[in-house]
Amino acid sequence: MKTESVTLTKQELTEAITSPVSIFDFPLEVVACPGLSRDQKIEILKRWELDARALQRATDENMSGDEPNLLDEVNRALMMLDPENSAPDGFGSAPTKV
Repeated sequence: MKTESVTLTKQELTEAITSPVSIFDFPLEVVACPGLSRDQKIEILKRWELDARALQRATDENMSGDEPNLLDEVNRALMMLDPENSAPDGFGSAPTKV
């Protein structure tokens, strides 16, 4: 984690939600962060997933930089927090009628 404290300030939380890599080095750090609620962790990881998918598209089009793509790690972290609504491919489960 790029911050010294185990709890995030409001500003750090906002940064984590808008740009997870500005606060966290790895997706599992989000899962392990005691200062975040489960919902906050999922929100941060969902944002990270969007960023990782954009990076993957850029890589597929030979436009990526040196950033590692952590999509698989993000998906594993999401599965740990929300197994019912996370699919292995990261797209989430299909809605079902009850």
